[in-house]
Amino acid sequence: MSDKRADYFAAGTLVVWDVDVMRDCVVRVYRVSAPASATVYRRGEMADAEPAVPGWSMPVDDLIPASNSDPS
Repeated sequence: MSDKRADYFAAGTLVVWDVDVMRDCVVRVYRVSAPASATVYRRGEMADAEPAVPGWSMPVDDLIPASNSDPS
């Protein structure tokens, strides 16, 4: 996955989301400013796409199916 993110960032992508609905039930957001370090968003939180889409955010609950339980 890190190689794919590197390709995206090399192509000019500012933000990459990794939505894990199978294992951790989280959204990891990688930014070009810190490509190896993710901001992790969990249920009940709002994930954003800064700086790619200023001011935009989305509830993590809308991305993770209700049938998936959070293991943490």
